[in-house]
Amino acid sequence: MLHTGKEGDKMNMKWLLVILGVSCACHTAPRYEIKGKLANYSGKVFLLTSGLEKKCDTLASAEVKKGVFEMRGSVREPVVAWILTEKGDLKVPVFLENTSFSLEGDINQPKNYVFTGGRLQDLREQFRKEVEDSIRAREVALQKEYREAAAEDNLFGVMHVRAKMADLDSVYERKENAFLRENNNIVSASLIRGRLNELLQRKKLREKFGLLGDTARNSFIGKELTYYLEREQSTAIGAIAPDFTMNTPEGKPVSLHAVKAKVKILDFWASWCGPCRAENPNVKRVYDKYHADGLEIISVSLDSKKERWVKAIEQDSLPWIHVSDLLGWENAAAKLYGVRGVPFVLVLDKDNRIIGTGLRGDELEKCVIEALR
Repeated sequence: MLHTGKEGDKMNMKWLLVILGVSCACHTAPRYEIKGKLANYSGKVFLLTSGLEKKCDTLASAEVKKGVFEMRGSVREPVVAWILTEKGDLKVPVFLENTSFSLEGDINQPKNYVFTGGRLQDLREQFRKEVEDSIRAREVALQKEYREAAAEDNLFGVMHVRAKMADLDSVYERKENAFLRENNNIVSASLIRGRLNELLQRKKLREKFGLLGDTARNSFIGKELTYYLEREQSTAIGAIAPDFTMNTPEGKPVSLHAVKAKVKILDFWASWCGPCRAENPNVKRVYDKYHADGLEIISVSLDSKKERWVKAIEQDSLPWIHVSDLLGWENAAAKLYGVRGVPFVLVLDKDNRIIGTGLRGDELEKCVIEALR
C-alpha cells in the first residue's frame, strides 16, 4: 500500500529500504559453488556426505553436459563430502565450505583430477604434499632396502632398516601432532579418522583425540571419533567386557558373561578373512593346550552367510563356542566393541575383566598362561 504526503513519502521510503535489505540479505547468503570440467563423461555427478550411521546424504547433483557441470548450495558448517559419478568411476574428496571450487578431470583417468578451492581444502593438500608424500616416498625406499637385506639373510641389515622405519614413524607422529595442535578444524579430525583402525588397535585414539581443539571435536567427524573413543574406553585393559547375547549355528542364545571359565578368549573373525583363517591354527593350539586348565573361547563371526560360516568352522576344526547374528560388519557385538578390523582378539579373566587386546601368535599364549597362573 502506497502512502501520500510527506509522512507517506517517509513511510514509503522506509518500506523500500526494508525490502531492499531483505533482498540483499538473500542475495549475499554464504554459498558454495563447484564448477567442473569432466572430459569423456556424460551423465550425473553427485555431491554426497555421510554421518555417524554411515547413511549418505545427497547435498547436490548436476548433469554433465558437453563435459561441464555446476553445483551450488550452502552448508551451516564445513563438512567432508565427495563428488561422485553415477558408477563411482570418479571419487573426489571435498572439504566443503561456503566458497568457490574448481574440478578438472577425465573419466578415463579418474585419479588424475585437479581439485582446488577453499582454505580447508588447501590446508589438507599442504599436509599431504609436505608430510604424507615425503614420508611415503622414504617408506618405499626403506621397504626395498628391507627386502634386499632379508633376501641376503642380512640380520644386521634387517635390524638397521627396522630402526630407520621406527624413526620415520616418529617423524610422522611429531609432524601430525604439530598439525593437530595448530589447526582447530575438521581437517585435523579427518587425519585421525583416516587412521582410526590403526589407532584403535594400538589404543592410541584417546592420545590423538586429546590434541584436537573444540571446533575439531564438535565437527561431525569429531563426533564420530567420540563415538569410537567411548567404545575404546569400554574395551580398554582393566574394563569389564560389555556383555552381549548371540545365537550359535544351532540357534541357541549364548551370553558372554554366562560362559564360566578361568580365562576367556573373545575372538572376532569371519570365514572370508584370510588373516583370521591363518591365525585359527594358533588359536586352536592354545585352546587344545589350555582348555582343560580353564580356558574357553567365544568366537563372534562377522559373516552374513550361515553356510560359509559353518563350513569354515568345520574346515578349521574349531571345537569351541561360536556365535553370530549374520549381519556382517553390522554385527551387534562388533559394533559394541568398536571392531574395525578382523581378526580382533580380547582375553578376559574369570570376572570378565579385559586383560589383553589385539593379541596374536605367541603373545596370545603368553597372556593366557599369565591369566591361568
